[in-house]
Amino acid sequence: MAPLTALAQTAPTAEETQVEEVVVTGQRAQIQSAQKIKQNAEVIVDSITAVDIGALPDRSVSEALQRISGITLQRTNEARDPARMAAEGGGVAIRGLSWVRSETNGRDIFSAKNGRGLSFEDVSADLLAGVDVYKNPSSDMIEGGIGGTVNLRTRLPFDQKGRLLAFSGDYNYGELQKKGYYSGNVIASDRWDTKLGEFGALIAYSYGSVGNRTNSISVDRYDPMTVNGKTVYVPKAMGWRSVDWEQKRQSLAFAAQWRPNDKFEFSLQAMGSKADPKDIERAVLVENTMNQTNANGYTYNSAGVFTGGTVYDAQYTADTRAGEGHKKTGDIALNGKWFVNDAWTISGDLQYVKSTSKTSSLTVFTQLQDVAGVDGDLPDVNWNLGTSVPTVTTLGGNNTYVKDQYYWGAAMDHIDEGEASEKAARLDVTYDFPEDGWLKSFRFGVRATDKDFETRESGWNWSLLSAQYWGGGTPVYLNESKTANLTELYTFKNFFGGDVRVPGVAWFPVAGVVTNGSQNAYDLLKHTETAGWGWSPVTSFLDANDNTQNEKTYAGYGLLRFGSDNLFGNMPLDGNIGVRVVKTEASADGGSIVPSSPTCDELTNATCAAAKAFAAGGTIVTGSTKSDYTDVLPSLNLRLHVTPQLQVRFAASKAIVRPTLSQLQPYTALGFDFTTSGTTTVYNGATGTGGNPNLRPIKSDQFDLSAEWYFAPTGSLTFAVFRKNIKDYIFTDTGTERYTSNGQTFDFEVMRYYNGDKGTVQGFEIGYQQFYDFLPGALSGLGVQANYTFIDNEGGRNTAADVDDGNQTGAANNAALPLEGMSSRSYNVAVMYEKYGISARLAYNWRQRYLLTSSAANVNAPVWSRDYGQLDGSIFYSINKQYKIGVQATNILKERTVLEVGNPDRVAPYNWVETDRRVAVALRASF
Repeated sequence: MAPLTALAQTAPTAEETQVEEVVVTGQRAQIQSAQKIKQNAEVIVDSITAVDIGALPDRSVSEALQRISGITLQRTNEARDPARMAAEGGGVAIRGLSWVRSETNGRDIFSAKNGRGLSFEDVSADLLAGVDVYKNPSSDMIEGGIGGTVNLRTRLPFDQKGRLLAFSGDYNYGELQKKGYYSGNVIASDRWDTKLGEFGALIAYSYGSVGNRTNSISVDRYDPMTVNGKTVYVPKAMGWRSVDWEQKRQSLAFAAQWRPNDKFEFSLQAMGSKADPKDIERAVLVENTMNQTNANGYTYNSAGVFTGGTVYDAQYTADTRAGEGHKKTGDIALNGKWFVNDAWTISGDLQYVKSTSKTSSLTVFTQLQDVAGVDGDLPDVNWNLGTSVPTVTTLGGNNTYVKDQYYWGAAMDHIDEGEASEKAARLDVTYDFPEDGWLKSFRFGVRATDKDFETRESGWNWSLLSAQYWGGGTPVYLNESKTANLTELYTFKNFFGGDVRVPGVAWFPVAGVVTNGSQNAYDLLKHTETAGWGWSPVTSFLDANDNTQNEKTYAGYGLLRFGSDNLFGNMPLDGNIGVRVVKTEASADGGSIVPSSPTCDELTNATCAAAKAFAAGGTIVTGSTKSDYTDVLPSLNLRLHVTPQLQVRFAASKAIVRPTLSQLQPYTALGFDFTTSGTTTVYNGATGTGGNPNLRPIKSDQFDLSAEWYFAPTGSLTFAVFRKNIKDYIFTDTGTERYTSNGQTFDFEVMRYYNGDKGTVQGFEIGYQQFYDFLPGALSGLGVQANYTFIDNEGGRNTAADVDDGNQTGAANNAALPLEGMSSRSYNVAVMYEKYGISARLAYNWRQRYLLTSSAANVNAPVWSRDYGQLDGSIFYSINKQYKIGVQATNILKERTVLEVGNPDRVAPYNWVETDRRVAVALRASF
């Protein structure tokens, strides 16, 4: 502990402080500012600050957040789509929970995709002054996050003493993709004294362009087979892919402040952001893996799980997929403060936020021909899963290189769009008690919101082009004259950076086939549909996926701040106690119950005739649905100052997270199950699926106890334990519901979302940071930041993302699975240097193996992410007071992500992924 005590000694004398004024910049300034926020806050909070303009410690908000103790980063775009990795990090979890509330400047912000939280990759980190993470709230904070609240702070003109002009630019290069991207931002701010008072204005613009390549080798779910009288487990399919992802992101922010006198202050803030991601993917799928003859020749481990072998006569499918998104978010807010007198302050806030989203996906498939009675026309593919990355070799004839051996197979498209908007109004009143009393202030206020939300989504529209291995029409080969220029031989150049043998090549549709819209693809390929039926572009949304809702909230709170310097001798105690009461009113349009007509013979089963009559009655319209509920949310925060440097905190509060808007959808699909054997038709029952507009929030009683030692302006040692008692998890279950239509009545076993069950999340966090100023010479610029988090969970439920998917609902209710997204252990270690104009950092982030999803798309089985650690770094040099130049590197060690598939009793490797090591050269200037 000698290094700690060396910085925890008495303050320098006045004479010593007059020798030289030390200006703290760079990482020291960031750490000092963040530590001051944490130390002085009345609630439990961790912060990241950008003292230098446009200079969060990492290149994205998500990547910066993962450095905070208790926060972990999901590195896939969607948990249920683990094959596709996120370039700038995906969703974040706080203390293992994804129920995270997002804010900008203490106000609501959300994405149209879900209407609740924000996709942090849509936000430009360049425009932020800092990020605050609240882990246990006070009653004046907006409800809605059990994991915690992430508040993105933008700059205001009065934050600066005077005029400010700053800009930065960088060139970001991806090693796998072998391509670079430019980004930049500019901010201008000033303030003026006039006869009408003091004015300030700020405008900022950011343009970000980023790209990333992902290479992967994967297998499918392992299914049972019998080999030599023993049960073994063989992948349903295998494959490899390469994904090129790019995103252009633009953000514009404006802020104005006016202080006419010492009684009033007004501010106007507006921000708009636009993100346009797109990706192009080429993938090869190898099937025929479960052929009995093939399986007899494979090798297996002691548990009977496939480890290698040759897939003879491999069915060989190639596809080119294009995905495209367009996301916009706009936010405008007006705030006013009236300092009535020394005791009373009144503030009001008005906000309007709107978000829109449109995404589309189009995939076109080709297949290598399999000529009946001809051996060797299909390749043999050898797999060895016993190495760190599988070794895959395509053997036999080289038909995979021959264009006229491929035919057009199938196409699939999908579209979705959403729009969400909210109006919010808030009024707060603060009364400050006389300074000599134990009571410090009483704050009370009200807040009302009105949110509209609508999403529309199609199904995944797969259908035939010319032929498939199972049949279809007459194959139309790629060298056919009308499509001769629509394909290319893709060789997976630089696969895994050259560290892994290229598994195989294929003829793929060129990017232009899938990047110009479904209608264009249909115009190019419709003549290939030789079966008399086939694919046509999706033009409408499914009724079950058309969701229109409104949500209003009315909240009121009271917060009493208190403190005493002598309650415990010479150890001051302060804190706050309060309660927040919030009423939620939810309504949804288009409540409907839609039956499907069964396939059965009414002549041999009377129930069949009744079921068909029921379905003939059509949609049962229930109209708009309404529900409301009220939550009472008390909070207590205590802080004991044991010494001026050491403080102990205790926090207790009740928090909620509301159901997602998709879970509340008032749509029910009904169906009948009949089986026919010969001339006998048997009725097996009636089932249904649907949302539940009567869901209530998940609730948590949460407690924190922490000790914090601040031994220097940039030095601290902290320890915190926490516990969350959670109830009313949202899960899926079946219940009997009776419906009547067209004179027929049936009981249906309907799968819906319900509240129920309870669980606990508990753990601890340790954090340490320090610059070693006591070291001699150049070594005095060294510093370290480190933290470690442990989380334990008991009980609780996973939630199926789609109640209509039986694979998801079944897996989510599997009691053997842990909670999704929760790593028991995670840590960060960063070594820093700040001296002689050099500001450098090497930061390593690690999280333990965790359940990514209980049911991955297509695989329909649990997928786990193995332990993962990543090293990032940066070094900047201050040329002078105005200019800095530097280099930033992401994923320096080229860490690979390895995913596993299966239930806990039998887990096997599933996906091996390598993503870009990215290097950026940056210039920053401030005047």
